[in-house]
Amino acid sequence: MNYKNKSMTRREFSKIIATASAAASLGVSNMASAQTAASELESVFLLELSLDVDDQIDAGHTSIAPVTGGTFGGPRLKGTVHPGGADWITQVSGHSSLDVRITLETDDGAFIYMSYTGVVSRGENGLYWRVRPIFQTASEKYDWLNHIVCVGKSKQIPGKVAYDIFQIL
Repeated sequence: MNYKNKSMTRREFSKIIATASAAASLGVSNMASAQTAASELESVFLLELSLDVDDQIDAGHTSIAPVTGGTFGGPRLKGTVHPGGADWITQVSGHSSLDVRITLETDDGAFIYMSYTGVVSRGENGLYWRVRPIFQTASEKYDWLNHIVCVGKSKQIPGKVAYDIFQIL
């Protein structure tokens, strides 16, 4: 069909405009609702992590901070951090990207591998320092750690690298 020479009546034009307007308003309505949270994000305090670290080793764009020990504790678990882990700190686009791997031992002898990535940057509200920990353990008692999502926020403890870690519910 040749559309170049086809004229449109006002009624046909009005129907097309009405249909397009209805479709557009549905799209805007769906977009607006997609930008509104369906529920609040809830969390509970899991533990405080306090790390002892040696001086950073310069490796170009990445610095390595050896973890020499530390402690952790919260309502459901507590213990010590084994030496031998490290924090790989990479400078990227005006912020630091963290990659940390450590071994935790609970007071009752269970081993937990903890790794976390994170971001450190300076903004108008000061230092933004957040991490995303992941736990792995073979312990039946602490198996629940294998199945949770957590976030952490830095805290100031002189001479330590420290975080409050929260479980997202």
